[in-house]
Amino acid sequence: MAEQRAQWSSHFGFLMAIIASAVGLGSIWRFPYLVGSNGGGAFILVYTLIMLFVGIIGVSVEIAIGRHSQSDTITSYVRLAPKSKPLAYIAIGTSFLLMTMYSVLGGWVLHYLYLSISGEITQLDAHHFRHFTQSYQPIFWQFIFIVASASILIGGVNKGIERYSIWLNILLILILFIIIGRSLTLPGAMEGVRFLFYPDFHKLTDANVWLSATGQAFFSMSLGGGVMITYGGYLDKKSNILRSSSIAGLTTIVMALLMGLAIFPALFAMGESPTEGPGLLFNLLPRVFAQMPAGGLFATLFFLATFFAALTSGASLIEPLNASFIQTQKIKRSTGVWLIALSTFVISLILALSQHANSKLLINDITLFDALNFIIDKLFFPFNALVALILAGWFWKKRGIIHELSNQGSLKLPFPKLLWWGIRYILPILISWIVLKPFIDYLIKK
Repeated sequence: MAEQRAQWSSHFGFLMAIIASAVGLGSIWRFPYLVGSNGGGAFILVYTLIMLFVGIIGVSVEIAIGRHSQSDTITSYVRLAPKSKPLAYIAIGTSFLLMTMYSVLGGWVLHYLYLSISGEITQLDAHHFRHFTQSYQPIFWQFIFIVASASILIGGVNKGIERYSIWLNILLILILFIIIGRSLTLPGAMEGVRFLFYPDFHKLTDANVWLSATGQAFFSMSLGGGVMITYGGYLDKKSNILRSSSIAGLTTIVMALLMGLAIFPALFAMGESPTEGPGLLFNLLPRVFAQMPAGGLFATLFFLATFFAALTSGASLIEPLNASFIQTQKIKRSTGVWLIALSTFVISLILALSQHANSKLLINDITLFDALNFIIDKLFFPFNALVALILAGWFWKKRGIIHELSNQGSLKLPFPKLLWWGIRYILPILISWIVLKPFIDYLIKK
């Protein structure tokens, strides 16, 4: 039996939901190690520029597409271009695949939260993370994470996504400020601040920095996975989409910077390298907490904040596919949620096992987890974002995207002609260039 179409109970609730979706492990796990590996302040500068000029407009476009149809991603695509259904499947499939990867990460976070609460976090040896990921232990923790994420969605849009987004965002911010206060007061912490905010301008000519920053912007803002289209489908026709997207984008940038301030001053204070890579959160930070006075307490707060951020983002990644199930298959929300949760667990199980010490699930010695991370980051996200821009700029009749963003002319948009040209020409060309340039450079060198 089909369920009645839900709507956000307030504009504030909608805003908190898109911020909660954006401020997840993308800001906490990926952002710090990308900053560390790509020149610190240089990466932050590029990331901020892309967020301001690509991320905010991209989010506005996706929300507008969803609100226009008042429906799920598949229906939204088909109403703009009847033959675009396969592209809609790719978009929601991207979110589903990301959730399978996300659940592995969420399981790691829960494991380290347990170690922090038990006090074991300060006694780990240098090889704990490798031994943990190459064992069968992550399977239990990722199962718990998937169940927790799915449980949020059982409450629906208002009592589930909206309510949890508001409270978990507030708790996340409070905990972050406590950790930052401790991090900045450590001896030598200012070296970490300088690393964050003094860019190496030579890095600005590195195409890989731009590609990584673009992928991070898409990852941060949940762009290219149908999340924002789905959330837009629950939005009333009076809300100011461009203003909401701007607030969400700026908040995401600020939260990423706050995460940087929580991590890098402590790293430099303890004499650790910021270029650890993907293992920074789980391999390097426990060593930092072990050297820090009251390290167990601050480790608990940090991984609790990380869990809160991961939880709301995880729920948002399930919602696009679930919304399409509800719309097209006419099933109950709870049925769709648990079917997707079960499917997520099965595939995430394969990803976890690919990292086992005896695993043969490798592609050129790369685990399936790392391979999927690369494909989603470098290909699926940019491709899906590009498709949304093309649908809005070329298939929506009579500049429909501008009419939707302006609430049918009742709102005055800043530079509407430039915005139209940006959606139709500039951003598609820019995204295509950023994505293709590293591959072109590789072919030229070869």
